[in-house]
Amino acid sequence: MESIHLSDYLDSSSLSLSLKSATKDEALAELVDLLPIDPGSRNIALHLVRSREELGSTGIGKGIAIPHVRSTIFPNITLAYGRSEKGIDFASVDGEPVHHIFLVASPPIDPSNLYHPILAQIVRLVRLAKNRKKLAEIDSKAELLNLIDELTA
Repeated sequence: MESIHLSDYLDSSSLSLSLKSATKDEALAELVDLLPIDPGSRNIALHLVRSREELGSTGIGKGIAIPHVRSTIFPNITLAYGRSEKGIDFASVDGEPVHHIFLVASPPIDPSNLYHPILAQIVRLVRLAKNRKKLAEIDSKAELLNLIDELTA
């Protein structure tokens, strides 16, 4: 399988370096708003993301959450990223607040078979403390995209 570049699924409009949200529910809404989808589908997308989150928190620990959802409203795999300096209670496995949220949205049938590899690539990106520190220190969306390219090359 060829290398996955997360930046292929992100652009500056799908990134927020300063989430305003104070709660998990607000953060999910803020991230759904970053997805490049039809505005008429946003409420459905948010309902689906919230429903998935009710099955179990996607807060994987160490300040990271990776909510993910599949639906026909998403024509292609797409990502959104949000950073919260203050941190958000996400009911994470370690009980710590979340500072970095990667939302993964995909059609139910993904001909590219990249849904799970993309989730795995995000986990690899954030598992090292030095990478999480770099994500926290980025000052611009362009720097963030470059960093993601560098760390997932």
